[in-house]
Amino acid sequence: MSAGAQAILRTVQRIYDAAMEPQDWPHCLDSVRDLVGGSHAVFTTTTDDRVQLSTCSRMDVLQHGDRCDQILHSDFWAEQMRRFPTGATRTQSSMVPVQDYERTDFYQQLIRPIGGGLAAVAVPWRGTSGWSAIRVCRPLDERDFGAEELNRLQALVPHLAKAGKLNRRLASVDPCATGALAAIDALGLGLILLDRHGRPAYRNERAEALIAARDGLLADAYGIATTLPAQTRALHQAITAAMLLAGGPDTADDALNRAAAAVLRIPVSRRPPNGPLILTVIPAPAPDRGAVPGEPGAVAVLISDPDRRSRIDTAGLASAYGLTRRESDLAALIAGGLGPAEAAESLGISIGTARHYLKQVFEKTETHRQAELVRLLLHSFAAPDIGTAAER
Repeated sequence: MSAGAQAILRTVQRIYDAAMEPQDWPHCLDSVRDLVGGSHAVFTTTTDDRVQLSTCSRMDVLQHGDRCDQILHSDFWAEQMRRFPTGATRTQSSMVPVQDYERTDFYQQLIRPIGGGLAAVAVPWRGTSGWSAIRVCRPLDERDFGAEELNRLQALVPHLAKAGKLNRRLASVDPCATGALAAIDALGLGLILLDRHGRPAYRNERAEALIAARDGLLADAYGIATTLPAQTRALHQAITAAMLLAGGPDTADDALNRAAAAVLRIPVSRRPPNGPLILTVIPAPAPDRGAVPGEPGAVAVLISDPDRRSRIDTAGLASAYGLTRRESDLAALIAGGLGPAEAAESLGISIGTARHYLKQVFEKTETHRQAELVRLLLHSFAAPDIGTAAER
């Protein structure tokens, strides 16, 4: 195999790695840039409501972030990309002559400051609700891209098309798009989103921290596991059942039969003195993925750490139910496991005053027993504290 063919093969492998692990796109685009011969490379995937930008590591997106955003949302860019044929590599200059391009405000204000101007361009994939594009760029005062360089980029186009579709599909189940991530983070839960092959497509910061600890829960690019074989088998059974449940009504009977034999909440043992993590496995179907009967769907794994202490948002509680500061402080202590006498001592008040406050809390929150009050507070006003003793 020639050196050129080996370079193309390595770049193709990196394209598929980056499709599953988006943080790898900069290194993948480094390979694309070097293969084609440019100063930087940019890959974009556009859907109805968002534009995902990936750049090579040499391009400083933090420095040029505002300019990149203006480029991707400009009318000139949209019109330009509509003109490029799907699946075929072209030079920028073949669509807009260099002299004309150089006189545009788009080039002078947005492209020239980031070292662009000449480009080898392809639209690997275009659908009714989105498209993907690859651009390998050079400054306008350099040599334009030639036939050999365009052929190298053309060899990558089918693979970039698949990567763009996969990015779009993963984006459709990305909790960032629905705001669910913020809610999960606020509750202090870990989240791992698995694709239909059981491979992690997304992990939030809490999940990353638990995986990095290597205490019970393990994960890599190919799947998740535990440190105990029996718990790993139970986890994989639950994931399989959830995938079938996410696959659509045609697979529901099979899924329910499997789910009956698979516990969808899995305890994951950790080293003492830490208690087990609790993993909850649920289907996470993508509404636009065009499910085929019998085809598995995506799965979300929520990770709860019972040792991780929570605090009660006393300000939010007081605002929601009209509690005084003392009443909300007392309620928070009760939710934290203290009895009325211990809570009274903590607040420096008498037990009689504490009971009076507690009565007021019951009336204002329309609860009748401490168990009901604690359930309300933990479900609606819990916020993650600084962590377990081991973390501190």
